[in-house]
Amino acid sequence: MSRNWSEAQDPKGRVYYYHTETGETTWEKPIELFTEFELQLHKHGWKAAETEEGQTYYYNEETGKSSWEVPTFSDTAEEAPSLVNSEITEDKVTETPVAEASTHISPESKDLKSLESYHLKSKLVESNNQPRADAERIFLQMLADHQIDSTWSFNRIISELGSSDPRYWCVDDDPLWKRKMFEQYLANRTEDQLLKEHSAVNKFKDAFCSMLEQHSQIKYYTRWSTAKRLFAKEPIYKHSVVSERTKRAVFQEFVDDLRTQHFGNVEKTKQQAIVELKDYLSGIIPDKEHLISWPELSNSHLFENSTRFTSNKHFQTLSRYDVLQQYVNLVDMFSKKLTEDVEQAKAVNYTSDRKARDRFRQLLADHNKEIRCTTKWEDIYPSIKSDLRFKSLLGRSGSSALDLFLDQVEEKALIMKAQQSIANQILIDNSYEWDADPEVNTSKLTELLSSQSQLLEIDKKDLVILISKLLAERDQKLARQLEMEHRLSEQRKNYFNLLLQRVFSSAGAKPKTFDEARGQLADHEEYRDLGDDDETRKRLFEAFEPTKIVQQHSSGTTGSGPVSKLLRKRQMTPVEMDY
Repeated sequence: MSRNWSEAQDPKGRVYYYHTETGETTWEKPIELFTEFELQLHKHGWKAAETEEGQTYYYNEETGKSSWEVPTFSDTAEEAPSLVNSEITEDKVTETPVAEASTHISPESKDLKSLESYHLKSKLVESNNQPRADAERIFLQMLADHQIDSTWSFNRIISELGSSDPRYWCVDDDPLWKRKMFEQYLANRTEDQLLKEHSAVNKFKDAFCSMLEQHSQIKYYTRWSTAKRLFAKEPIYKHSVVSERTKRAVFQEFVDDLRTQHFGNVEKTKQQAIVELKDYLSGIIPDKEHLISWPELSNSHLFENSTRFTSNKHFQTLSRYDVLQQYVNLVDMFSKKLTEDVEQAKAVNYTSDRKARDRFRQLLADHNKEIRCTTKWEDIYPSIKSDLRFKSLLGRSGSSALDLFLDQVEEKALIMKAQQSIANQILIDNSYEWDADPEVNTSKLTELLSSQSQLLEIDKKDLVILISKLLAERDQKLARQLEMEHRLSEQRKNYFNLLLQRVFSSAGAKPKTFDEARGQLADHEEYRDLGDDDETRKRLFEAFEPTKIVQQHSSGTTGSGPVSKLLRKRQMTPVEMDY
């Protein structure tokens, strides 16, 4: 089964495993690829892993325990040493001959020999676990003895003190507790220790920066990997106890200062060049009257086409885009100045236009008596065409003379509409009765309205206009009423035709005379709606032909069913006028 799994690496160098048949991939090493030692660990819930420094440690996923030593198991204690080194000594292991298997060797002596062959003489193995209270004191004292400071990482403590100082193993199965003690040690350091460390780091920074300044090859764009090759043999780098991270941070600060200084000088030179370029362009284009296009400017006065331009060393720091941007700014300045001039002229003209309109309104006020709600422009034009107040408004922005005139006419119309409403109410209050003769109505209305207190302010011309509007309104109402009565009459005739169709279509023949048919029709509402107009009834009866009507209304159906289902419209009565 293991031959189906293969080991591979992704583009970042990370190891993963894939199944050649199913295509399955996994980051975890499949059990089929485990060695005997890994199988034994897996059987008891343990796994092997490596720290960032490459050291191997063991941890149990179920209990959460971890250990630097190979775990031992009660049921396989005698196999543990051989499993650890199975991968190293695999090529030396041979099968025990049958003859040797018959030799009587006791299991106890075999275990002792196996353990003695793996006996470790290191003092680290002889360290004993201590109670937490004692262990805390021992562990903190160990950190102080080794002068641990903030430049140390916890991984460095594991790699250096874990392999050299037995006190590190006063508690051997709790790396979290040790990390907590390390952080507590850093937090409880005295102020003198902190100042001492800070002073040492500052002294190193000063000395390291001085060394960097002596290397002229280091520029603002130099990388750390390149710089290390330049000062690798310098004593301050080679023998300093400061961490590599601190050295790199100091180098990065130094390079950042060089970058800031370099680009600051470049920007300063560029700003000076822009100031000189503005003066240069202003000499070529002093005002908008001398404005030239960009192609003409670039071909005659810029870049390699002009010795005056190329002789200025500061201009070399400017790109073509920078020069074009300054030209655009110059054109925008002229355009903005022109816009400001136009706006200023508009402001002056606006004031002048407003004053001209005010003077024309005064002219219309002088002719107020000539302007009625029915006045036309051609009626007033001869009176105002020679006035300077009219002439001065011509050609100006805003409302024209005609607009202002129509505004005044509209105001007059609104006043006349209000007066007409008052007049209608007067007619209602006096129960005015209209005469058929318009001239009689005109004289009667003139006499009635001229004596009313509500209309005392109206002059004779406006009174004539008011009466004409009342007469026109009366004529419109009569016309609407006549049209409504006509529509109602036609509707009643239509209903009577439908009645004739409904009554005589089933019989197939109508009576010979209207008098014979009267008896069958007199009880129907359609008959009564025509009132006493027997002439109309008789005319409609004589024009009625059952055969033709049946053909027109019975396409696809027979009988009088559909006719009887026709909806009748509500009859409308004529509108009674109040006066």
